[in-house]
Amino acid sequence: MMLNKSRILLLLPLLILNCGLYSIKGSIPSHLDSLVLMSPINETSEFNLGEILSDKLLNSLLTEGILKIMPFENADSKLDIIIKKLSDDPDVISQNSIGYESVKQWKIIIEIEILWYDLVKNEDIINKTIYESVVYVLNENIGEDNIDNDLDGYIDSQDIDETGIGTPRDGAIRICMNKISKRIVNELTSTW
Repeated sequence: MMLNKSRILLLLPLLILNCGLYSIKGSIPSHLDSLVLMSPINETSEFNLGEILSDKLLNSLLTEGILKIMPFENADSKLDIIIKKLSDDPDVISQNSIGYESVKQWKIIIEIEILWYDLVKNEDIINKTIYESVVYVLNENIGEDNIDNDLDGYIDSQDIDETGIGTPRDGAIRICMNKISKRIVNELTSTW
């Protein structure tokens, strides 16, 4: 019994040390330490999507601290993003008393292609298309429409994402871009 206790006491510091070193960065390839974030290419007719996504993604990457953001000549990896499509689709349709249909709720769907390239090994790490969506009501402030716009379980004043300036559609695009930036960071940290 004494021998088992001494083994446990010897192994305990190793266990604590190893668990203490765990981080989100642990799931990124070990030889990668930095990233050059290329300006997103926007293939949609919404002129400011690239700028919105770039700002949100840079903020997410800096907040998470998973990779250093570097200029191209000093980076280990490169992240290219193409905003492929934005669609504005009817989500909830209702019928009035005389039989005319109208859209009560809209859904913004944004399609993004991401390519994370390893500049050290000259190979793709991620090459995939992702989609995110947000719902909104056309004639109501996104922070007062009594719907969970980003489907995170919070409504209006409970949800910091559902506040802001602009039209409900602008707010939905902003929220969708926030979801996309978080999704990209998640994709970067779950590759291995």
